[in-house]
Amino acid sequence: MARSRRSRTLLSRALGLGWLLCIPGGVLWALSPLGVYLSEYRYKTPEVFWKLFPSAPLLLVLGIVGLYAHLFALRGRRAGGLERVGFAVAVLGGLLTVAGDVGKFYVRLDDIYLMSAPAYRTMRVGLVLVCGGALLFGFGVARERRVALAGALPFAVGSLGGLISVVRDYGPVGEAMWVMFGVGWAWLGLVVLVGEARRLIRERRTPGKRGRVNAGQTSI
Repeated sequence: MARSRRSRTLLSRALGLGWLLCIPGGVLWALSPLGVYLSEYRYKTPEVFWKLFPSAPLLLVLGIVGLYAHLFALRGRRAGGLERVGFAVAVLGGLLTVAGDVGKFYVRLDDIYLMSAPAYRTMRVGLVLVCGGALLFGFGVARERRVALAGALPFAVGSLGGLISVVRDYGPVGEAMWVMFGVGWAWLGLVVLVGEARRLIRERRTPGKRGRVNAGQTSI
């Protein structure tokens, strides 16, 4: 019984800190245009980048799951409609993106089904959903002040840019909006990290007083 309780505690702590993965996931996503350039044009190995790309959406999925747990599940708070829908859509989109990438560049499904290209289509749908879901989630947490506006609004704006970039090709402008999407995730994670660090410092300085319950409440 004690071991089971200890395991649940460790799992809860790990889940509650999962939002930290938004930072490396966002950085990897923002650097992906550079990865495409190096892989396709510098070293003439285009598939190398796309075989490594799933790490970015996978980290984003784990990050938003951790953030959702940090904001709601572990605090016994109920998420709003936009937050619930956005979270579910973003997670589904991230998983579809990973599945489509693996299907195309590892399993080679599109080499078998040339006309239907199921892996490529799955990946495209996943990219649209992860950006659209993040947009809804960002506006939801901004409206309800779940996260400091300094983090939530750039996240939502970056998600809008990411959605535009995957729906239609705008060349260099689209690449910039793609980068904005990744930067928004990384910035959100950093704002929550700074806010949580300040809350812990306040609690240590004034024992018995709890910090504000909203994440990332910081003057940034």
